Amino acid sequence: MAGRLGGVRGSWDRRRVTAIAVGGAAGATLRWALVTSVESGRFPWPVFALNVVGSVLLGVLLAVEWSHPSARIALHDAGGIGFCGGLTTFSTFSLEVVNLARDDATWLAVTYAAASVVAAVSGVAAGAGALRRVRTVTLPLEEKP
Repeated sequence: MAGRLGGVRGSWDRRRVTAIAVGGAAGATLRWALVTSVESGRFPWPVFALNVVGSVLLGVLLAVEWSHPSARIALHDAGGIGFCGGLTTFSTFSLEVVNLARDDATWLAVTYAAASVVAAVSGVAAGAGALRRVRTVTLPLEEKP
């Protein structure tokens, strides 16, 4: 059963949706377990490590998928979109930067990477600031010891 997902062509194939959901649940659960069980100090080492590991894993899955297209559901959907997406939202961003650079769009890759980081950090700050003004709520931007 094909359909449109938010204006983007997609497939509502139950196998694919199930693979993504199962992979996403596993990745998100692993991220939660590691982040809540490992002391990180001031620098968020668990999240940083998960972002790097998720990016590396996504690259590995992509390379395997290129050589075994028949494994798309398991590798791309369950592993890439699901598991890596649940484990980290950084892996897909990293893949996009690598693909741009690989396609000889180095300046675009650098611009995209810098703009993405600046926009994400600015968005968090702007969202927190707007919520404080609207609701006069103090958000815990830093954990107190």
